[in-house]
Amino acid sequence: MTERSNRIYSLWLVPRADTTAYRRLKTTITELAAEHEDAPVFEPHITVVGGIDSERTVLKETTQTLANQTDPLTVAVEGVRWSTTRHQCVFLAVEPTLELGELHQSARKAVNKPSTAYHPHLSLIYSEMDLAERRDIARSIDMAMLPDSLTCQSLALVDTTGAESEWETVVSVRLSDP
Repeated sequence: MTERSNRIYSLWLVPRADTTAYRRLKTTITELAAEHEDAPVFEPHITVVGGIDSERTVLKETTQTLANQTDPLTVAVEGVRWSTTRHQCVFLAVEPTLELGELHQSARKAVNKPSTAYHPHLSLIYSEMDLAERRDIARSIDMAMLPDSLTCQSLALVDTTGAESEWETVVSVRLSDP
């Protein structure tokens, strides 16, 4: 039995930072955070699996293994959406491709998380605002300024214990090049 760490981790697909798409996403996240008191700035990412309670060293090895088995992924953005949760306040829906689904299932199996529905997305703001405000923000976003697709070349293990300002990337591993 693996000893638990009292830390919570997530596996994130991270878009290439040296691209216009990444810079536009980061700018949007930063601008929205500046307009809302409870909204933090965070790195653009697509969560593969969250809420992982396991030992850090094991998870670092798991991240390396998963990244080595995964080719860089280009994902299509399907539009802006909003929901009722803080971490999916306003987000870009991402096309649920076979490759994303396989990575999600492999990661869940590797970290012993039960299978659940997977709705890949890239959050633009985390906040506890009401639904009407979420809708208004979503409607105000100019999709012409945001990418219609993203290339993700890294898998990151992120310590997501506590407040977003305390989140820390433990390791980021380039996805395997074909």
